[in-house]
Amino acid sequence: MTAPGPGPSAPGGGRASWSAILVAIAGFSAMLVSGAVWGSFSLFLVAIERDTGWSKTAISLAFTVFTLAGTLAVPVIGLALGRFGSRIVVAVLGTILALGLALGSLSRDPVAYYLTFGLVGGIGSQACGTYVLFIIAANWFRRQATAMAFMDSGSGIGTLIALPLLQEVIAARDWRSAYVALAIAAVAVLLPLSALLRLSPEPMAPRQGESASLRAGIQAILGDGLLRWLAVIFLTAPLAYHAINAHQIAFMQEGGLDADLSVAIVSAMGLTFFFARLALGALIDAKGIRFAEIVIALAATAAVGILLAVATTSSETLAVVYPIVFAIGYSSTGIIYAATARAMVQGAAFTVVYATLRLIYGLGVAFGPPLTALIAEGTGNYVIAFVVVWLIVAANHGIFIAVLTRHGRR
Repeated sequence: MTAPGPGPSAPGGGRASWSAILVAIAGFSAMLVSGAVWGSFSLFLVAIERDTGWSKTAISLAFTVFTLAGTLAVPVIGLALGRFGSRIVVAVLGTILALGLALGSLSRDPVAYYLTFGLVGGIGSQACGTYVLFIIAANWFRRQATAMAFMDSGSGIGTLIALPLLQEVIAARDWRSAYVALAIAAVAVLLPLSALLRLSPEPMAPRQGESASLRAGIQAILGDGLLRWLAVIFLTAPLAYHAINAHQIAFMQEGGLDADLSVAIVSAMGLTFFFARLALGALIDAKGIRFAEIVIALAATAAVGILLAVATTSSETLAVVYPIVFAIGYSSTGIIYAATARAMVQGAAFTVVYATLRLIYGLGVAFGPPLTALIAEGTGNYVIAFVVVWLIVAANHGIFIAVLTRHGRR
């Protein structure tokens, strides 16, 4: 695998070429769809539970299927990127995503929801996944964290725009109509913009003769102590984040916060995430990963505490603070983990190791929401579930800072 060149695009470095700028804009726009799809699940969870009577756990399991389907597809998608380029791959996946969302609106029982939104939509969701963006950023840009932060910040704007609109559709019609609207928006954005995407002539894929298998990735991780701990981080960080992301609206409404206000709070995160991603991406490039992680760790731990206070006291003052602190703590974890893995693994082995870490990451994403739902339904409320999440967040960041410190001494 070749390392990124001296500049963001063609040899010679310095100023970005028009093609690189278009790639960045396309990546940003694709993440608009990602923010709309992923960020709206907590909204759909409340609406579907109210309309169908399905349990929180049953609905959350659809998110598990959605995540696992996309995660297990990552190795195949990685190979397809190297063979066909992101232009074709994103177009195909974008169509699959829209199909999954549209079919999900027809679900009459949880199993149908799992097969449509979960399985089909989950595979298609990789059209706007961070794995695709990181591969693109690593090939096109010298300042990879900044480039990926710009593209990834589109997801925040997607959440900001989509949640209020979807809430209006749900209020005027139902959640099924909202899914159809989301499907139309996904295909309308992803298909035209896929034409702007392409990988550099030497994509980040294993050279001929080098294994891209899951076994090779697992062996590489097990053979390195720091990579083993990094794998734990890749599992626990998304478990906590997506537990929060999937249930925060229901948690706030359970505590007595107005429904419209709770949606407005989560929608506002789209804007705070946008600015936080840009700022933290630049901070990582300027000050290094460890310094940025300390800032992120403090904010992430504080954010869960604030959410607990908002949900248990219905404090509107804390509700205003929450999206800001949460964005600082959670907006750039994907970027910082990818950058850490890239720094720890050199050469063509990176593609194999990172694909394996993304599989582990996907497991955390998949099981965070249903485990939280199980605890909430088992205890009768969300408080204990979010206290558990709080402890996981604190432990995760403590481990990550220790890993960064030891890696710095190597």
